[in-house]
Amino acid sequence: MEEEKKQVAEIVKFVEKDFLISDNNSLIPSTDLASLEEFRKYLTEKLKFLLDEKFDTLVNILYRIDISEKKLSQLFSGNNRDSIPASLADMIIDRQLEKLRLRKLYKEGKL
Repeated sequence: MEEEKKQVAEIVKFVEKDFLISDNNSLIPSTDLASLEEFRKYLTEKLKFLLDEKFDTLVNILYRIDISEKKLSQLFSGNNRDSIPASLADMIIDRQLEKLRLRKLYKEGKL
């Protein structure tokens, strides 16, 4: 449980940086969440707002995070608009987990 909380804190830290809209203002401020599922729900709500109110900002954020254009195209071409925020949250979390894994491998000299 403690390991998951540590991992969530690392992911939130990365996501917070990617969601910066000005020097010290992030759309995803640091929060103390115990699980990936809690963070997923929190992120989904923020993404729902961005999708409805600030789509250009959302597109810029997704570009910074480096979400695959192919995956995004498939997601946005689907019929179920209500599932987009949750799917985006999953993509963002997966991408951040991948970045963390690659950084760890690089530090260990395995890349």
